[in-house]
Amino acid sequence: MNKLDLFVPKKRKTTGRRNDRVAAQIKELLSLALIRGDFHHMQDDATPALRPSLITITYVDLSPDLRNATVFFTALDNHAVDEVLEFFRIQIHFFKNLIAQKLSLRVVPNIVFKFDQTSERASKIDALLKNDGVAE
Repeated sequence: MNKLDLFVPKKRKTTGRRNDRVAAQIKELLSLALIRGDFHHMQDDATPALRPSLITITYVDLSPDLRNATVFFTALDNHAVDEVLEFFRIQIHFFKNLIAQKLSLRVVPNIVFKFDQTSERASKIDALLKNDGVAE
C-alpha cells in the first residue's frame, strides 16, 4: 500500500445532478398542482375547509436510487399541520399519478410528507439572540 493512498478521499455515494433535477421537477409539479387545485377536494364536514393554496412545498429530498422522496412543506397556518398531513395522505395517489404521467422515471418514488420546521427554529434562535442582546 502506498503512503499517498492515505490522503486520497474515499468515494462516497452522493446525489448527482440528475437527482437534484428530478427533485426540482417533483417540487414544481406538486407546487403547481396545489396552486391550480387539480386534486380531488376533501368532502369531510368534520374538517374545516383546507385551502391548499396556502401550502408551500419548500424542499424535496430524493434518495440516491430515486425510489423514496421526502417532501417538506410549510403552511400559512402552522396550527393546521395535522390537517395538511391528512390532506396529503388522502391525495397521495393523485400526486404519485401526476409524477408518473409528467416525469419519465423507471419507478415512481414513494412519497413521505413532513412539516418543514426550519422557519420555526430560525425564529426561536432569533428570539434567543435578541433576548441575549437585551440582557447585556
